[in-house]
Formats: sequence, C-alpha cells, structure tokens
Amino acid sequence: MKKRYLILCIALWIAVIGIVPLNLFLISMSDIVIYAAVAAVIAALIAFILRANSKRSGKIVMSVISLLVITAFVMGGYVCNPYWNSTFRHPDSVPYSLSYDEVMTSKEAMQDLEYAMRYLKKLHPACYGGLPADIEQRYSEVKAKISSSDGITVNELSRDIESIFALLHDAHTCATINDINDRYVKYAYEWDGEGFSIAAVNGISIADLLTNNSGIYSFECESWELLDLKNDIISVSGLDYLGFDVSEGITYTLENEEGETREVICRDEDYLTIPEYYAYNDIEQDTEDDEPFVDYEIDEEHSVAILNLYSCTFNDEYKQVVNDMFTEVKEKNIQNVAVDVRHNGGGNDTVVTWFFRYLDIDEFRVSTCDWRLGPFMLDGGDGICRNERIEDLTFRGNLYVLSTANSFSSAMEFAEFVRDNDLGTIIGEAPGNDPNSYGDVAYFSLPNSHIFMQISTKNWVRADRNAPEGLIIPDIECDITHYEDSREALYNAISEDR
Repeated sequence: MKKRYLILCIALWIAVIGIVPLNLFLISMSDIVIYAAVAAVIAALIAFILRANSKRSGKIVMSVISLLVITAFVMGGYVCNPYWNSTFRHPDSVPYSLSYDEVMTSKEAMQDLEYAMRYLKKLHPACYGGLPADIEQRYSEVKAKISSSDGITVNELSRDIESIFALLHDAHTCATINDINDRYVKYAYEWDGEGFSIAAVNGISIADLLTNNSGIYSFECESWELLDLKNDIISVSGLDYLGFDVSEGITYTLENEEGETREVICRDEDYLTIPEYYAYNDIEQDTEDDEPFVDYEIDEEHSVAILNLYSCTFNDEYKQVVNDMFTEVKEKNIQNVAVDVRHNGGGNDTVVTWFFRYLDIDEFRVSTCDWRLGPFMLDGGDGICRNERIEDLTFRGNLYVLSTANSFSSAMEFAEFVRDNDLGTIIGEAPGNDPNSYGDVAYFSLPNSHIFMQISTKNWVRADRNAPEGLIIPDIECDITHYEDSREALYNAISEDR
C-alpha cells in the first residue's frame, strides 16, 4: 500500500515538471492545466499521508518534496517564465491566422483581447507595476467597442490590439495577422524593376498615410513604420487594415527618381496569392532551406571581405563561415572587412560578439538590459565583456557595417556595438530601431483568431550610456537599399580611408 502511493507521488512530480518543456517546445495550454497539476500533486500527497503506512519523517520528506515541486512548477514554469505559452520554440512558431475578413463574435474577440492584455501585463517591462495610464485608457475604449459590437473582423481586432500596443513605441511588441490566402498586387515586382515606387494610394500621399495611421503601427522610428506601410499597401489584407476596399478599385500613384509619375488602377482580379504572384512574375519560389542566412565575398581589387548576414542566427554554420572568411582574409592579406546587414531582421546578438573575437581588441561594451520575469526585474550587469580573441586570425584592418532601415534588433546591434566601441565606420541608413528600446520577444497565437502576437520581455540600454539619444546615425549616410549602391558606397569609403 505504501509503495503504491509513493510511486503515484513520484510519477506526478515527474509529470508536472514535464509540463514545462512540453509547453515550451510543443503546445500552448490553458491555465486550467496549472491548477489541475497542482491539485493532482496535493491530492496524491494527501493520499500518501492518510493511506500509506509511513513514519512521520517519511511524510515530512514527501510533503517537502511536493511543496518544492509545486513551487518550482508554478514560479519557474509559469509565474517567472516569460515563455509560458509562447510559440517561439514550437514546430509552427508563427501559425496562420484566420482570414483577415472573417467575422468573429464579440465574445470570441473579447477572449482574444483579454489573452493579449494578460501577457502584455505579465511580460512587458513598461507594464511592470501596472499598465501605463494611456494604455489602460485605450484598453478600456477597445473593450467598450468590442462589447457593444455584434461582430468584428479579424483585421479589425488586429488593428484594435495594435492601437494599444502602439502606445508603447516598441517595434518589437505587435499584433498582426498571418493570412495564408492573402493576395498581393501583381504589378509590384514590375514597378520596382522599372524604378517606380508607390507615392500615393487613392490620392492620399505616403506621408499622409504615415501620419494618419501612426496609431495602428508599432514602431520606434518613422522608417520602420514606412516599411510596414509599404508592405500593407500592396496586399488586400493590408489595404483593408488601412481602410481601403479593393472591390471598389485602388488607384496607385507611382513615381521614379526622375520625378516622373503615372497612375495605375487595380481591381480585385489584379491581386494574386503568393504562388500566383511568383508564377505571374516568373520568379523562382525558393524555400527557406534553399537560402543561406550567411555567406561572404572577397574582392581582392578593393582588398575587402564582405560578410553577408541575412539573419542573426548563431550556430555552427555561422561560426564556420566567419572562420572561413577570416582565414581567407589572412591568406590574401585583405585590409578591409565589411558586414552587410542591410536586410537583416535580427535574431541572436551573439553573432556580433562572436565576430568580435576576430578583432584586435581586449574588451568591449555591449547593451545591458532589465529582464522582466513576471513579478521580478532582473538587472543585466555592466555590459563590459572580455574578448576571447582567436589569435591566429586576428584582423587589424578597417571595419565597415552596411545598414538600412531594414536592419532591425540584433542587426541594429552590429552597428551599435561597432559605433559605441569605436571599431569602424557605419555606412547607409539608420537601422530600424532605437538602441535604447525593448526587445527579446515571446511569440503568441491568440486562441480564437490566431492573430500572431509578440511581446518584449527586456528593456535594453545602449552599450555607450553617454551616447546621444536616438537612432544609430551612420558615419556615411546614403541610400544603399540595392546591392550595387551598397558596394559603390563601400568602395568609396575604402578609397577615402587609404
């Protein structure tokens, strides 16, 4: 009898602790699971105490272990765990949402709103100690709007939640749909190839669209809002998000660098799904596995090696490519190294500190942060790192970083750490977010709409705390969006540094 209840308690301890990695890597769960798990451990303990023929010391030991298991599970697994119910490490980390125009009931929308706000309150550093007053007010307005409606589309709900998140001025914290059946204007690829960009939609200029819709985008600098807006004005769901109706026809005003303009009217049939869009424009649709996230090129004529980093992914492949590049730099006596993060949306900033191991420096500064762990805020230290140099490949030449508004998060930190440690020259545009900002996100999928949501868990402080507030302004400001322009700007900078 004693053995049976002992085995039951041990089995439940293991099962309860196992819920945490199950939630982290496989599936999101209702909070009922937490209550049920705790109740099961307590019930098993009570059964052991009352039914098992055990000495008092044995019952005390079982009680202590059960208490420790419950505390570890509740505090470590849920209360202080920013990734509880996060889809970040799930097989499908960014699941598809319902269609942008699908109508939800008021009850369903309210459940999603409450879910979003619960995790915002729990995780975001700005909400430590309670919601800021402006967010609380907007939250109340959105609740009142949803509760009084008969129904609301997925896009409307996304816009309402974003109108709350946007008040944080945090580009990392956002809510957006991920509609697998979204359609895009089929001429966008052609327009770009001809050197035309969209200057107005239905007679409303891009500048006015930015101003009128700044309250429904999460951004820290206007260039990042502009990127979001440019993506939205070419898709059916994005146009709907902005209040346009494709069925009534959309008039695009196009403009090139010479100031030439033309108007194109697009109707519903001019918008295609992604596979149709690729087929129409004869574009080969590669999978992510086909595209390397990092590679490099050597230009011996200009004595430069360029690391092309499309994603800040830190793994063995990254380490090998960087090592191969610096090996070739040494063999060919290359005097200049550049890091191209023009179209890099971020990831793991360890890619930066690992890269620094090949530079001739003893120590360097990195960003520090306060990490929100539920009811606690963890201090991230002084940010001073000792450099563990790779001595046989130490590079002592000139360093450059190529950045644009598309360089975000950890990609921005490449420019930040180089600037704040006085290691090289920044060329291009200011990266897309502020070095004094929020970040390190947890992903979520709202339970009914499956709107994708991400929330910052850290408050980052710039590596150089004495630096001026604001974006990382390049040493050489220029438009390097296109490959040829980026290389020309880099070669000019190298020539001037000789």
